[in-house]
Amino acid sequence: MKKGKVLFCSSAGGHYTELLQLSHLIEKYHGVIVTEKTKISQDSVFPTEYLMYCSKNDGWIYIFEYLYVWLISFIYFMKYNPKVIVSTGVHSTIPMCVYGRLFGRKVIYIETVANVHSPSMSGKLMYKIATDFYIQWEELLEVYPNAIVGGCLF
Repeated sequence: MKKGKVLFCSSAGGHYTELLQLSHLIEKYHGVIVTEKTKISQDSVFPTEYLMYCSKNDGWIYIFEYLYVWLISFIYFMKYNPKVIVSTGVHSTIPMCVYGRLFGRKVIYIETVANVHSPSMSGKLMYKIATDFYIQWEELLEVYPNAIVGGCLF
């Protein structure tokens, strides 16, 4: 499969760590990672594209930062024209997943391991967007009845 036909997306921190647990799939499908630029993500052994890190704590400027993330995500989407998008969340990966669905691609979302009994904010949104929605804890079936229990990534 051509490089970039599967995009693996996540925000920085724990979501990125969860994404790296899928390294065997990233290798197998010659995937490209799309994530926020941090010290850890810059050391990636996989092809990586970077999004701007933005936080709701940035005040009103956050609106412009997030619009920029939507624009850059669209550029990456057009550049790679992925068949599949795999995301471990959160907000910086939502634009890529929305573009995927708008263009009829498969979107796989994996809810964070940190949430055992309650949904994450991005999980609630992605449950409506994703073609395949995975949870790591069986307890979350009460919240996401149509989810697939995949077990813990770690």
